[in-house]
Amino acid sequence: MRLPKMRQLAMLSGLLAASCWVRLAAAAVDPVSYLKNVAAPSKSAAEIWASFKPSAKHDEIVAAAPDTWKVLPKSFSPEYKNPCWYDEYTRFRCAPYYQIIGVSKCGTTDMYARLKKHPEIADGSKGPHFWDECPYPPRGACTAPPNGDFDGYVNLFEKGAYQIKANKELVTGEASSNTYTGVYTFVRGLAVRKNSNVTLAELIYEAQPYQRLIVIMREPVSRYYSAFHYYRRRKNDQFEGPDKFHEKATQEISRWNECVEKLGTRACLKRYDPQQLIKGMYSEFVEAWTDVFPKENILFLRTEDYQAAPKEHLQAVCKFLGIRDLSEEEWSRLVAVQRANAQSTRYPRMLPETRIMLEEFYRPFNEKLAKLLGDDRFLWQDKRAPKTTPQ
Repeated sequence: MRLPKMRQLAMLSGLLAASCWVRLAAAAVDPVSYLKNVAAPSKSAAEIWASFKPSAKHDEIVAAAPDTWKVLPKSFSPEYKNPCWYDEYTRFRCAPYYQIIGVSKCGTTDMYARLKKHPEIADGSKGPHFWDECPYPPRGACTAPPNGDFDGYVNLFEKGAYQIKANKELVTGEASSNTYTGVYTFVRGLAVRKNSNVTLAELIYEAQPYQRLIVIMREPVSRYYSAFHYYRRRKNDQFEGPDKFHEKATQEISRWNECVEKLGTRACLKRYDPQQLIKGMYSEFVEAWTDVFPKENILFLRTEDYQAAPKEHLQAVCKFLGIRDLSEEEWSRLVAVQRANAQSTRYPRMLPETRIMLEEFYRPFNEKLAKLLGDDRFLWQDKRAPKTTPQ
């Protein structure tokens, strides 16, 4: 069902007001040009851990999750590329070397699935959400059985550890798509419940300063629409109509604006509500990570470019992780794999007025993101709606 005529006319006036900056024609974006500066790791995990100096907030960070430091070793075995060690019971254990930390509905599942097929990627864990969802003190198994603690989290990589022990060039990792945008909200459970000012980035860096972090971001309106359908329906349910999405988006934008006016942006980001709207505000989380991790430890990618040039992006990720390039035959097999968790083509078409409204909402966040990353591709001007009048 379409929106009433008067509402369409109101949306048209908004379109005309925004037309001064909407592109007249899609700006061409080279999907691989931004990958040229991707660098391989300059030091091993063992070297970084051996020279690591605790931060000024170390005691406060440890207090947020002390079970972590009961497990971490004083040193890693230097012969392995991945952070591995023998514990007091002579068990060979490995922690993840890399994380795909977000963003949900941006291709994290597909990227993790393809990386798993690389011969130098050991078995890891998809979606444990340990750092955000498994609280300290533990309250049950969570995703890290049996106790939901850091020891259980390391156990998730036990199979990978066996593989790494047999091949020292292998690395293991995980992908939890809420980590990037949950940086202010979670620190082994809700930060507000602990009255903690420690961020998720600070906790992970203090415990794993060698980690290689991958962030993949999609045009935020499309991401938001995808999340709307993905999280609101069971497998066999029909998709809700575009008018329902318009109503939801209008309500959530209003709720966000009211929160910011009352509490300020940072407090509303920490409240993480409305969550799916906030997840597209990528710019608001960049500095929470880059102020803690060295910039060379974080790889920012764009979903649309990854889809346009999957081989080149995966080659860049391999270089970023310090694992070997593949042969042409290996790349052919890997790129030919069907895309994982791809459902957007099945969704009803979004109303033009809804897209225009959301593009205007996300515009300042995209502009800030492009400035922070020094790349106008993150304006997503090549993906904006054309200048058309709603019918």
